[in-house]
Amino acid sequence: MAVQIVTLKTGDYLICELKELYNGEGEDKRGICLLADRPYILSVIGSAPQYLIEESGAELQVKFSKWNPYSVDDQFKLPYDSVMTISNPEPGLQDAYLRKIAEIQKNGVTDDGNNGEPAEAGE
Repeated sequence: MAVQIVTLKTGDYLICELKELYNGEGEDKRGICLLADRPYILSVIGSAPQYLIEESGAELQVKFSKWNPYSVDDQFKLPYDSVMTISNPEPGLQDAYLRKIAEIQKNGVTDDGNNGEPAEAGE
């Protein structure tokens, strides 16, 4: 799986490990949906408009919040028509996400979504 930024039609930006699920094999193989593993909502911390942040070259402060805090599941199937774009994350953002996932796995706890820790992005 690859770490990706997924923009949903709802306006949420997710960071997750993303793969495609298929039905059938060979020439009959057809994609049925996307599978988001440990998705987190990304939100920029701060009140400055985005264009001012970009012009000044400042690093962004990003908060991770569990995407569906009401579920104990770590994987979610996303219909194709719920997704607007899929893109690669900034290297610093990807590293922060992978550290967060590793920390959760190491401690053997489930993230309750209430500890949205800021991360630096945009190296």
